[in-house]
Amino acid sequence: MERINLKEKEVFKKEGRGMAKVVDEPYLLINQVCLEPGQNVPEHQANSNVTLHVVSGEGTFMIGKEKVIAGPGNLLRIPLDSLMSIQNESPKRLVFLVIKTPHPNAVQKDSPEVKKKEGHFVNLINFPAVKPGKEMEFQEWFRRSSELFAKHQGFISRALLKSIEETGRYAAVVEHESKETFMAMHLSDDREALFKKVETLIDGMPKPHFYDVAASYRR
Repeated sequence: MERINLKEKEVFKKEGRGMAKVVDEPYLLINQVCLEPGQNVPEHQANSNVTLHVVSGEGTFMIGKEKVIAGPGNLLRIPLDSLMSIQNESPKRLVFLVIKTPHPNAVQKDSPEVKKKEGHFVNLINFPAVKPGKEMEFQEWFRRSSELFAKHQGFISRALLKSIEETGRYAAVVEHESKETFMAMHLSDDREALFKKVETLIDGMPKPHFYDVAASYRR
């Protein structure tokens, strides 16, 4: 028997959500998410069957078009592919468990339904102007961040494009197997930490645009 102290797993951050893995097994993933008042988990698509369990505090949960306010002792069951977001609109800290069955990696590997939907999901990112004297540092950030993102499930490619018309202007093309695998990476702690580092190198925030590949021809 294994006993897990959830209080010891609490991780709060001044910006963004705090998250800690509680269980990570082939067919079960449990994360504990912590939100300060006013913080949120942005809308994303469930990449497995999800059960949310509120440990402490009170949260506002948007599941599709349905809005639910839930406190301790509540379980919310969310089917695969459902749109979901969480907001802490209360004055107190919110702690909840995200229980995924099966593990998202198992869904991607074994589910015929997911395999049927596989294709290329593309994110085009327009970066704001890179600050003067920071281009080499920006290019190095892109190289290092790409190496880390490449370790995520579903990653296909990530390319940096340099404008031939404007100095200091860049764009990026990111390819993933599916929207589900991309969103898992997009909501990861890796992505949050890396994009905080690039904020000091550019004037503003990147603008993402999302696409599904409708047709592809390569020689």
